[in-house]
Amino acid sequence: MEKHIGGMTSFPSRAGAFIWPSLWRTPGPRVSRVSRIVAIVAFCVIASLAPAQNQMPEYDVKAAYLFNFGKFVRFTPSDAVSKRQSFDICIVGDDPLGHTLDGLTANEQLDGKPVRVVRLKTAVEAHECAIAYVSASEGTRIGTDLDSLRGQAVLTVSDAAKFLQHGGMIQFDIVANHVRFAVNLDAVRSAQLSLSSELLKVAISVDGKLPTEVRP
Repeated sequence: MEKHIGGMTSFPSRAGAFIWPSLWRTPGPRVSRVSRIVAIVAFCVIASLAPAQNQMPEYDVKAAYLFNFGKFVRFTPSDAVSKRQSFDICIVGDDPLGHTLDGLTANEQLDGKPVRVVRLKTAVEAHECAIAYVSASEGTRIGTDLDSLRGQAVLTVSDAAKFLQHGGMIQFDIVANHVRFAVNLDAVRSAQLSLSSELLKVAISVDGKLPTEVRP
């Protein structure tokens, strides 16, 4: 059933969340200027509008962020990157995202490559991934996981505590009951990746720390 939120029409996903296909989905092999603007709007919506996030389960919001991160990351050309036949978004450890990420990425392309969702048991297997979501279920193994990915052209993301302190690149955080994210820009640069300024403007911090003034 359609639902109208803030003047926009949303549709229920299989997980029961409400997402905007026109915001999340970017057709075509390349991200056009219009598509980038659409993606920016998407970030602003889920980061700022309480009614929108209140209609979406936490991990549906995180899945939407995860897919959209792929539109704002750039990889320094290398043999490893050029050999990638697909844009793999990998989940390391237990998968809390369910099928939402699969639905968002179905028939999509990022960086001119088809998007795949790959579920892995260990971070060692994630070297060929474009984005690696390291599940909080990894617990004390997170430091080791990140060590195994250090120097690889892989954007690392998690909602695990102290992920940024361990050298992770993007950490989800709950602020005033809304999903936000912080960035460790030093870790991003050390992997020879770059994030667009539009994405960094939406982050709650970019210095590898969760600012105490925005903590719930």
